[in-house]
Amino acid sequence: MLLTVLPSTSGDPELISLSPGDGETVKSPDEVRITFDRPVPAELTSVQMTSPAGERLVSTRPYNPPGADDAIAVPMPETRYEGIYTVIWSVPSSTLEPMIGSSTFSVYSAARFTAVPGLVVDRDPVVVTVYTVAETFATAALVLGVGTVFVLGVAWPEGARRRGSRRLLRYTWTTMVLATLVSLLSFGGYAARTSLGDAFDPALLAGTVKSDIGAAYLARLLVLLPLTLGFWQLLRSAAARSSLERWTAAATVLGAASALAATWIFARPHAPAGPGPLNLLAGIALLLAAAVGVGAAVMRWTVLRRAGGQAAPAARLLARIMPVSAAVLLLTAAITTAGWQLIVYGALAVVIVGTGVAPLYRERLRRAEPEGAR
Repeated sequence: MLLTVLPSTSGDPELISLSPGDGETVKSPDEVRITFDRPVPAELTSVQMTSPAGERLVSTRPYNPPGADDAIAVPMPETRYEGIYTVIWSVPSSTLEPMIGSSTFSVYSAARFTAVPGLVVDRDPVVVTVYTVAETFATAALVLGVGTVFVLGVAWPEGARRRGSRRLLRYTWTTMVLATLVSLLSFGGYAARTSLGDAFDPALLAGTVKSDIGAAYLARLLVLLPLTLGFWQLLRSAAARSSLERWTAAATVLGAASALAATWIFARPHAPAGPGPLNLLAGIALLLAAAVGVGAAVMRWTVLRRAGGQAAPAARLLARIMPVSAAVLLLTAAITTAGWQLIVYGALAVVIVGTGVAPLYRERLRRAEPEGAR
């Protein structure tokens, strides 16, 4: 199911033709059409037209002409004056940076042209904030939710019956769904660089659904439903009695979560050639390693801590798992990130290791003390 809705990675659109053509003199066109080498979601583009008097004319969003998904168009004004018209367009690239072009054409007669006005492509800071916060919350919920399921399914099945565990799962899963919906709704305004007032235009939502990143958001929502049911069934099943059963459960959780994590990779801006197999696998491994480490750390200091001695075997198992997740986190971060992001992941790996190992170290020191000194 995931493969049927995930986007293709065919690169950025390239201009094929203009109608009217650049520098052409025409009688009275009904629309201006810009054609690319592949389908383009017109709702996420911007087109501005200027009259011979310098007045901006376009008052509607661009549209795909009937039967021409590879073209965007805007209508000409009903009253058309003689002289030169300028057209400036912006199409979001695969990295969400604007690809800007311009052309001029003359109506009725040619005239001398001096300059092409600029196109404002700055993003509205409020739209940027809404989209960024939604993405951050969705990623945090993924990491914490998958990590919690891993801990409960592999190390501490008995914890699934505790109120704290159920509350944590409910909050993270709800946050993931709501944040993904907000990302889906605000992506159009973010990509098209519209103002806050136009950011939630239904036309932008239609463009989002037709875009590659929008398809990744829809795939995430589709994957979440069967994944939630599967994880819930896993947590209600009998606890693993052997190491083989325990690691089979771990493989099940991580394998199912990989499909969910893949939607995060495809929902990020990437190079025209796509993320590539290595970057895709490394990105998934990075998210899953962070999920196991962060989920184990949070559970270790909340639910497991309150359980006391009942959760001691689970805490010892997590102490062996967490350094492994930290090592995978560092390795994959070195492949997929650089600069300050790599430093952040390195610090996170140190916290994960310290959270897992430090309590056991203190316990060993306590056991080594003479009874009279305790």
